Amino acid sequence: LCFRVGTSISLLDPNTLQTAEVPAPVYWRQPFKNLADVQELVEFVVMDIEPVGESKGRFFLAEITVARASEMGVNDNSYFTRTHLGGVLHVGDSVMGYHLTGTNFNDPNFDAIQESSQYGSTIPDVVLVRKYYARKKKPKSRNWKLKRMNYEEEEPGRKQDAERLEADFEMFLRDIEEDQELRSTLSLYKAKNENRRPEKMDVVEEQ
Repeated sequence: LCFRVGTSISLLDPNTLQTAEVPAPVYWRQPFKNLADVQELVEFVVMDIEPVGESKGRFFLAEITVARASEMGVNDNSYFTRTHLGGVLHVGDSVMGYHLTGTNFNDPNFDAIQESSQYGSTIPDVVLVRKYYARKKKPKSRNWKLKRMNYEEEEPGRKQDAERLEADFEMFLRDIEEDQELRSTLSLYKAKNENRRPEKMDVVEEQ
């Protein structure tokens, strides 16, 4: 999993909590694609969770059993895996993750791992990414903002790409609201909103 992008790309193995840093110059010498992004995230429900006892910073290793939220009450399918979210997940919580089993990613590198006699069996059914906080109401206006870099559209008029970029950015803003450590690494600016009195930043803290 990629859990931070800055002057380097920070990667995490949720099965062991091992981390690695890929410096920007190294990445740009030989760029690699991500296997999946936020659009492929699936909601799961925690059925059982047991801490393993290992931790690294804010990551806590745990063994967990989950079921797809969309299949609850339809079948008894469940998936066992390891996760770095042992410090924030409890039975009954919702969590977003990638469902690797049965998903066609159309990626030659992933296909090669699946077909490998040595590494094929190491691919988990599910890779969990972050705890999911249900939002029943439309997000209220934020009294803070994050500066964005200007970008040029390669093919003007592609509305679908523009909408996807905006959806990804909104998900990132929600991650900022929910992740105190992530907020501490960013420079947030007061938003100009004459119809709202200044308040503390609206956030959802992890319990």
